[in-house]
Amino acid sequence: MSEKQSRRRRGLAIAGGVTGGVAVGAAIAWGVPRYLARRTRAASADPYAHEPFELPPQRSVFTVESSDGVPIHVETAGPDDADLTVVFVHGYMQDMATFYFQRKAIAEAERSGVSMRAVLYDQPGHGKSGPLPRTEYGIEDLAGVLHDVLAAVAPRGPLVLVGHSMGGMTIQVFARLYEPEFRERVKGVAFFSSSAAGLDTVETRPMRALRRLRRTVLPMLQQVAGWTPDLIDRSRLLAGDLGWLLTRKAAFGHIDPPASLVTLVERMNRRTSMQSIVGYARAILDHDETATLPLFTGLPALVVVGDEDLLTPPEHSRRLAAALGGSRFALIAEAAHSPQLEYPGEISQLLLEMIDKVVAEIGRGSAVSAAPAATRADPRPHPGPERTRRWSPFSRHHGHRLEP
Repeated sequence: MSEKQSRRRRGLAIAGGVTGGVAVGAAIAWGVPRYLARRTRAASADPYAHEPFELPPQRSVFTVESSDGVPIHVETAGPDDADLTVVFVHGYMQDMATFYFQRKAIAEAERSGVSMRAVLYDQPGHGKSGPLPRTEYGIEDLAGVLHDVLAAVAPRGPLVLVGHSMGGMTIQVFARLYEPEFRERVKGVAFFSSSAAGLDTVETRPMRALRRLRRTVLPMLQQVAGWTPDLIDRSRLLAGDLGWLLTRKAAFGHIDPPASLVTLVERMNRRTSMQSIVGYARAILDHDETATLPLFTGLPALVVVGDEDLLTPPEHSRRLAAALGGSRFALIAEAAHSPQLEYPGEISQLLLEMIDKVVAEIGRGSAVSAAPAATRADPRPHPGPERTRRWSPFSRHHGHRLEP
């Protein structure tokens, strides 16, 4: 064999080895997350495995066009002429599915004789709603969308507003921009894992990442005309198993969250486009509605946060509750940023009890006392006489701490 042929064979062998190594590495990178995700799913006891998250209780489905011309997906549960309308406003990188259990609680209460209606919608750039027509968004934009939704599907009657994370910020800005309507119609509020100000100073890994996103990607979006992150979004859609494992680790406070809830949160995150993820970063970090909070004085209010929330840490909810005055504060043990999903029975019960105060003030029945027959007494010590019944068995039976 000639020296030339020998060198060629050695080159082919090296190339084959490199190619084989790349192939093995790719197989490991793809296969290990897939294996771990399947193993984790199979190992988890899942009390919600048969919940129809894609088919929640509903009465009507609407598409409302916002003042910016954005199609907003809206769903309702309960009669259109109900005495009280509860409006749910979801947070960053989620959609209306984050309130699945609370929507179900409202539907159960309505079927038990309480005249209540739930209104839910997907914020612009989330879920089934279209994106805002610019690269950078403000919470004022979202408050305008809330106003448009109310005008279209709930133009009259008393309201309870429930906001999770960025949804709570939306409610605060709505109160400032539409103060006469807010004072006239809003009879109660609930804030889940939200903040009135100061998220730009939170020193947790997720918030530092959000600040880096704002500094790096946002300027590129603003300077490069026509740039779209479609390629990034397609790659995110393909990274299902890895994304599932990361969601399981980062989005839940409990060490072994139900697999179906991990799938639900991961799907909501993945469906939020990169354009929207980047577009809302500055609005969240710059949000400061401290001066608006006196508008909520005197309203029945519920403030809930998980004790392991890294996005809106508990001290933000504590400050919010203190500023509202007379609100009920609940710190949920072993919960992260979405306690309404991790501990749905507890959160739904707390929400119904707050709604009960509203119902009593407007003089129409009781939401908690009219709970369905499946409701049973809570065996744990009660913080007060009003906490006497539970909404449903959808609870993981972990405690929470209530503070005045």
